[in-house]
Amino acid sequence: MAPEENQGRRLVGELIDAGDFVLLVVPIDKAAPKGRLILPQQQTIRDILEAGAISVVVKETELKDALEKLGTKPKMVITDSQAFGKVKDLVPREVPLTSFSILMARYKGFLTDAVRGAAAIRKLRDGDRVLISEGCTHHRQCNDIGTVKIPRLLKKTTGKDLEISTSSGREFPEDLSPFRLVIHCGGCMLNEREVEFRRDRAKAQGVPFTNYGIALAGMNGILGRSIEMFPELKGISQEF
Repeated sequence: MAPEENQGRRLVGELIDAGDFVLLVVPIDKAAPKGRLILPQQQTIRDILEAGAISVVVKETELKDALEKLGTKPKMVITDSQAFGKVKDLVPREVPLTSFSILMARYKGFLTDAVRGAAAIRKLRDGDRVLISEGCTHHRQCNDIGTVKIPRLLKKTTGKDLEISTSSGREFPEDLSPFRLVIHCGGCMLNEREVEFRRDRAKAQGVPFTNYGIALAGMNGILGRSIEMFPELKGISQEF
């Protein structure tokens, strides 16, 4: 990341106070990197520490137990986007809930566009092409989020026969006109300029652009809840 990027911008630090408990839900499955956390999780923990707050990290299978034993309501719960379906039913409605991917989109400066872009999911029709793009390259697992989980949920949510294309790393199509929607990863391995370039390319060609976290929140029926802590987005989210 270039030194001039994101100056003064925080992932979560300005949303919490010293002494707050922040509960982080981090699934450990076949797609998780062995022996480490992914970059957005690392950065979020660091930002919480710098704010003087307390991070509690659990798997989704331990979330219910953690909420009961914590002894106080957490200031917020931040989950991996792919666990939204399970986490939303366990976290009390009065506790703010969001995802690492949503925080990263905000940090990269395209959260508003991503929320607006996600509305295109409701408009997809049979035969429409959707591009699912990741900024990094990694070994694909049998239940990979970009090539398996999101396509499966897209088809379940829309009920349409969609054509799914994928790209990874530095690969990103110059011509996006064949696509009705681009769903991008959080962009943690791309600098802000590259994320803006991809978003602007889609916008110039009239193709809605969103990201994993926003798309998954919408398809799980909690998009409004997952961004309600950001007042600048009030009124622009619509559930699917």
